[in-house]
Amino acid sequence: MDRRKIYILASFCLTILIFNNCINRQKKNTDFRGEGYIGSEKCSTCHKEIYDSYVKTAHYLSSSPASKDAIKGSFSKDSNELYYRPALKVVMEKTDSGFYQVAYVNNIEKQAARFDIVIGSGRKGQSYLYWFDDNVFQLPVSYYVPGKSWVNSPTYPLEKVLFNRNIPVGCFECHSAYIKKTATKPSADGMIDYFDKSKIIYGIDCERCHGPAEAHVNFHENNPNEKKSTFIANAATLARQEKLDMCAMCHSGARETISSTFYFNPGSKLSKYLRPDTSTVRTSQIDVHGKQYQLLTASKCFIKSKTMTCSSCHNTHAEERNNLRDFSMRCMNCHNNPVHDPAKMIGVDRAGIVNNCIDCHMPARPSAVITMKSQSQAEPIPALVRTHYISVYADETIKFILKQK
Repeated sequence: MDRRKIYILASFCLTILIFNNCINRQKKNTDFRGEGYIGSEKCSTCHKEIYDSYVKTAHYLSSSPASKDAIKGSFSKDSNELYYRPALKVVMEKTDSGFYQVAYVNNIEKQAARFDIVIGSGRKGQSYLYWFDDNVFQLPVSYYVPGKSWVNSPTYPLEKVLFNRNIPVGCFECHSAYIKKTATKPSADGMIDYFDKSKIIYGIDCERCHGPAEAHVNFHENNPNEKKSTFIANAATLARQEKLDMCAMCHSGARETISSTFYFNPGSKLSKYLRPDTSTVRTSQIDVHGKQYQLLTASKCFIKSKTMTCSSCHNTHAEERNNLRDFSMRCMNCHNNPVHDPAKMIGVDRAGIVNNCIDCHMPARPSAVITMKSQSQAEPIPALVRTHYISVYADETIKFILKQK
């Protein structure tokens, strides 16, 4: 074979090789976050039991595209309206093109917007967002699960219907795994974030907490007999503050962003992504909504322990809401012989105490930040959030004792 033919054949083979490599790279790297990410569905191949459990949790369901199953509120004619005044109401309507919130004045339609994004798993409540070009706004009506009722969206006024609350990227950084921000521009109401609506990953997925998994998956697929986990973040190997930072990223309240927390990986310093919270911790003044990290770290349980973290009590891979016995059993890991004043506990079943430490020492408290008003309520209802300041609450203890007797 002459040199020219060899050269042509070699060039052809090289072209095929490059083409295949490009195709393979495209197949591998389809996650919007970019290099190293592979998508949580891939985790189910080897970790099916954990994955199947996790997809039922509030973290995973913290956001989703709007659908009949995702929206908890009713669209039936007897329960799909929220009146602001006798002549002013919002009606939740289902049409062939989707689900809508429609504002009416004297039964004349004034404004409508579609449910596009659901925020909230539906354990306590849900709020809803809609797209307007490349911006995201909050709909005026939310849903309160305990009351099974439509309510005004938190901090929206009670006397008029508004559709104009712009949603910045910070909300998505705690309610989704990723959304691509394309720009931030000034407007009459301040700075507004613009997004690429085709590049959003709903919910808090596996890679949001474990970091990019492509190298991990590739290694273990090529080395199936290797049982030691490699190329992935394992929380068990992290220092105490590194574990806490993973949760504090979203559970320490609104903080100024330095760099997008979408790219915070386990083991990173949170201070590189969020400005430190330098406010004085006064547990009586901290609202129970959003600042669980500050409340926990101010608790005696945390201060006296050298190892306690959020995962000492929470199994983030399982849906455990209202499973007070399991949470209480974790208290017993340190308080294996809890001391209670016998004089105050007359007639109280000891087993009842051991199986429920939570209602007395971490009660659900009303939030002053998140309040809502339903059609049947004269006054706004505060959201109840279980405080993470572990202490003795005399009023809640009395309630508990009375229930036991």
